[in-house]
Amino acid sequence: MQLRAAPPRPVDPYPADWHRVSDFEYLSPLSLIRPVANLIDRLGEDGDYVLQHDFDCAVRVDGRRHVMTAPHGLVTDLTSVPPGLRWLVGRVGPWLEAAIIHDYLYVAWSFLPGRVPQERDRLFADEVMRLAMEAARVRAWRRWAIYLGLRAFGARAYARADPDRAFADLGDHALRTPLVVPDR
Repeated sequence: MQLRAAPPRPVDPYPADWHRVSDFEYLSPLSLIRPVANLIDRLGEDGDYVLQHDFDCAVRVDGRRHVMTAPHGLVTDLTSVPPGLRWLVGRVGPWLEAAIIHDYLYVAWSFLPGRVPQERDRLFADEVMRLAMEAARVRAWRRWAIYLGLRAFGARAYARADPDRAFADLGDHALRTPLVVPDR
């Protein structure tokens, strides 16, 4: 499978200046695929899933509608949770869609020419995650536990310029090869 270093059309998902984010809304379904072939140089949990189609969401930023799109091809580890805490928050749950848009917002800055990580963009990503979990009816105690964990421990992950962040080429033949399950 071929990987690209950037999304097909890098677009700045962060509002230029904002004070209040509200009213999260999912605009398209989440469509993930698990490629038949392993992703090159992305083995294990970190490279198991790929966003098959653009994933669109919207929020109100200071009263104005703001649409964000996580681009197809985004390589994701689903919900990033340390193994020791997966009893509390698994990699999959009603927060999964929120985690996917959040993952994209945590890496999007690194694909924009001349962009550097900015705390206001990280805070925006975390607020979007909180609102997206609320829209998905994640229980309040779990939503706040996830949000507070992001605020306390997400800075390093957000600010890391990771050259391994990648997008899969969904036109690659390896993705279209059917998975053959042996008879049991």
